[in-house]
Amino acid sequence: MQNRIVIFDLDGTIYQNSVFHRGYLRTLVAGTWAESLEADLVRLAEAIFAGRELDMNRFYRRGRAEAATVPELVQALRKRVLPNMTYAEALQADDVVYLGDAWAVLAYLGDALGCLDGDRANEVYRLTRLQMEQAGMHGDRGLYEAIMRLEQRCRVVLLSNSYEETVREFLRQLGFAGAFREICSSANKPYGMIASLQALDPALLARPEALISIGDHAFNDLMPISAIGGQTLWIDPYPGIHEPEYTWCVHTLAELAAFLDTIS
Repeated sequence: MQNRIVIFDLDGTIYQNSVFHRGYLRTLVAGTWAESLEADLVRLAEAIFAGRELDMNRFYRRGRAEAATVPELVQALRKRVLPNMTYAEALQADDVVYLGDAWAVLAYLGDALGCLDGDRANEVYRLTRLQMEQAGMHGDRGLYEAIMRLEQRCRVVLLSNSYEETVREFLRQLGFAGAFREICSSANKPYGMIASLQALDPALLARPEALISIGDHAFNDLMPISAIGGQTLWIDPYPGIHEPEYTWCVHTLAELAAFLDTIS
């Protein structure tokens, strides 16, 4: 692999958090009609992450579900899966969601319950992020060192949908503050991923075959680059879930660090 341009996602890619869903769901239902469903929603989310319920890495119709209990919610959502929808079709649809990571799953459940109307979606997201920051985050030293070695051989870009302030704070807490010379936040992936790269530097897209996009959310991080001829590395922390298309796959940060050392 020669003269590569490596594009990193942030959430679920350079750090992994397996428990934040509990705080998200607690914040989601607080003060709403669904407050009594918190424990059942946590169990449902964990069943989805384990591949026992619904299907991650599939498109689903979005919208309010007529459900007063979690079993009723599951029954309604099962009927909304769109297993044959393509990436190109999804880009043109305004009523679908891709369950590509834990954040997407949680937001989908909240939206279906009617708990994320108006500005509440942004507020629940913001409060969950704040909880994660306050709890403290610890980066993987081996991955940090692998990224620093990679930057000596390749062009490396961090591309995130998170706000710049959040990106910078997470990198600081992880001990990755100096790991990325090029950072693009609020990237609006997948819809604005290519435009964000072009705005950063049009030369990034001159040779699509040189691109490697690394991320855990296939619709956001992988499909836009695959569609223009680049290669992809999928981070899969949930063995047992439905797999999207990818060039390579790893499951842990240690495996990711080892893979980076093979790129030149």
